[in-house]
Parts: sequence; structure tokens; C-alpha cells
Amino acid sequence: MERKVTKLENCHTEVVVNVDKDLWKKAQDKAFRKLAANVTIPGFRKGKAPVNMVKGHVDQMKVFNEAINGVIPEVYQDVVENEKLEPMVRPNVDVTKLSEEELELKLVIVTRPNVELGKYQGYEIGKKEVEVSDEEIDNAINELRKQNATISPKEGQAENGDIVVIDFEGSVDGVPFDGGKAENHELELGSHSFIQGFEEQLVGSSAGIEVDVKVTFPKNYGPDEIAGKDAVFHVKVNEVKQKVLPELDEEFIKDLNIPNVETIDALRKDRADNLLKQKEGAAKREYLDKLYEEIKKVSKFEIADEIVNEEFENRKKDLQNRLAQSGIDLEQYLALTRTSEEDLNKQLREEAVKGLQTFLVTEEVGLKEKISVSDEEFEFELAKMGEQYNMSVDQIKEALGKQLGQFRNNIRMSRIEDFLYNNNK
Repeated sequence: MERKVTKLENCHTEVVVNVDKDLWKKAQDKAFRKLAANVTIPGFRKGKAPVNMVKGHVDQMKVFNEAINGVIPEVYQDVVENEKLEPMVRPNVDVTKLSEEELELKLVIVTRPNVELGKYQGYEIGKKEVEVSDEEIDNAINELRKQNATISPKEGQAENGDIVVIDFEGSVDGVPFDGGKAENHELELGSHSFIQGFEEQLVGSSAGIEVDVKVTFPKNYGPDEIAGKDAVFHVKVNEVKQKVLPELDEEFIKDLNIPNVETIDALRKDRADNLLKQKEGAAKREYLDKLYEEIKKVSKFEIADEIVNEEFENRKKDLQNRLAQSGIDLEQYLALTRTSEEDLNKQLREEAVKGLQTFLVTEEVGLKEKISVSDEEFEFELAKMGEQYNMSVDQIKEALGKQLGQFRNNIRMSRIEDFLYNNNK
């Protein structure tokens, strides 16, 4: 097939294709037969009338449209393979010439973004030294105890850490507002899950009492009817419960079922190691974020708008899914955060561009430094995962399924980030 290729700006390639005449004729014949099969001519069974009689009953434009849809995939595949293009989104296809003898198509293909990578080694960002204190280890162990606590009724006054079961109704200037009422709601005092000042006023309460809790909503909180307003919640305490923590002894440690942890000293070391790993990971991520920003300043990017739009849409859908899991929709989220959809879209679009730029930098560094994951290394990583979940490599592969390639790419990306981390200060 004859074609004319023109490189356009911003990662677009225009390809004008004069479709092979035999291919175009076969596509029309196939399209005609498909449409003719649904034509009924008096005196003949459906689809069995002579071609010359059927022809007048089949719209030629429908034949063209059916035939064009039939040849586009083959034409597109031929263009991509022979021109060695890396398409990123669906192409835009226009018909520029059309007759029974000739079909010319113009394809505009969005190709892989370009990055002209600047300096990526030798920066002095400043790496944080992290450590774990005894207090943090104690807190981590207490958290384990809380997670394994039993709940029991409590006589007397509620303290921080206790759970109060309450009925409440909120009002502003004596008028109840939407979402300000609940019954038998369990609230852990000191959890800071309610508006500031609410939980503090229930410390010292006990079952059976009723109290008016006075709070002030922040200016950026919720809809206009309550934002920045003074509110009163009439609260009835139905019950007070307390958490009974298990004793920190070897029986408790055994019940935790942590591998190779059977004593208090071993538990402290295990928690210390976990905390250190978390802190090191967070510090490394913070460092890499700063490093990427420096690399981006000296690099040049060319990213098609279509790719940015697709990434933006993905991020917005992801946000909506996460909100849905919390039981709210986008409109409620915008009201709660006092953000316009226009501002949210602007923020998500900026994040989309930054994310794409970070990906491109990482990819380009990987190509320049020839960083890859061999089959042997990949199998080793799968075996490590299998050991963690007590599964064979084949079981891990089956569990990952279509995500197997993504898992391998994640390993490669992690190695590229390790290279960047180790080659900068």
C-alpha cells in the first residue's frame, strides 16, 4: 500500500494511505454479501436472490462504510509495523478519497511521548538519616495490643480510649442540618474522628446522661449552611465501653503468629525492623520526589494532549472509586472540601502531567543505563513472593495472571529508582 508519512508536532504522525485496490475490492464484496444476506426479494428466500436483483436494494454508502470498517484494522496494523510507530491511543481516521475503485485514508496517530533527558546524576539533594526510638517501638507494640483488645461494658466515666455509644443531632441557630444526626453511633474518644472539640466534651460522661456539645465548624468545612458556623449537638450517651488490652507476655506473642518471634525482645526487634524499613522507604520516596523535580527542570518533554487527557480521566475515575468506597460521591466531596470541579480538574491535570513526566524520566534513564530484568532474575523475584505467601512459582504466576508483565516492569522501575538514588547524594 502506498503511503505518505508526515511527522507532526507534539508526538503526532500523519499517514495518508492509498489502500491496495485488491484489498479494497475484496472488502466491498464481503460487505455487500453481508448486507445482501438481510435483503428480501419477492419470490426468493431471504439472501438467495440473484446479485443483480439485490444490488438495487443495498445502499452503496452502507457497503462503503462496512468495507471501510473492515479494512481499517489491517491498514492500521500495516502502518504501525512498517513505520515502526508506538501508538498510545486510538488513531483518528478520515476518509480522503472514496469510490468503488479507490480508497484513501488519513490516519493521525498519537505516538509515544518524547523526553530529552538532562542531567540525572551527581545531584546533592540531601538524604535523611532515619532511626527508631524506644518510644516508637513501645507505641507499635501497644498498637498490636489494641488490635487484639477485647471490648467490654464500663461502669463510671468515659476516658480517652474508651468507646461511647451515642445518639446525637446537630443544629445551627436552632435549625437541624443534613448529616448531623445519628443513633447508636460508636465513637472512640481521642480518635479525632469527629470535629475538633466534640470528643473532648464527652470525656467524663457516663451512660444515661444527655449533654449539649458546642463546636465551631471550620470555614472550609462542608456546605455553606454550616461552614464557619457555631453548632450545638444534643448528645445522649447510651453506653460506655472500654478496651481491655492483652497482657504483654509470651502467650500474647505466640498468638500474634509472627515468624521467628517468640519473646518480648524478639518482638521489639521485629517492630523496630519494620518501623525502620517504613521510615527508610518514606525517606527514599521523599528524596526521589525532590530528585525527579530537579531532573525535570533540565529536561524537555513532548507529550500529546490526548495522553494527558487519558491520564487525567484515569486519575479522576480512581478518585471517584476511592470516594465510593467511603460512601460519598464526587459532588459531596466537592462540597466537603469546598472545592469547585474546575479547580479539582486543574489539580488532577497538573498531577497527570507530573506523573507522566516522572514516568518518562524513569524510562529514559533505564534505557540509557541499560537496566533490565533477566528471566532468571524475574523467576527469583517470583520465588521470593511465593515464599512470602507459601505458594509455588507456578501458583504465583497463575495468581498474577495478566498482571505478570506489570509485575516484571515494576521490578525494573524499582531498579531504575535504586540507580538514581545511589548515584545522587
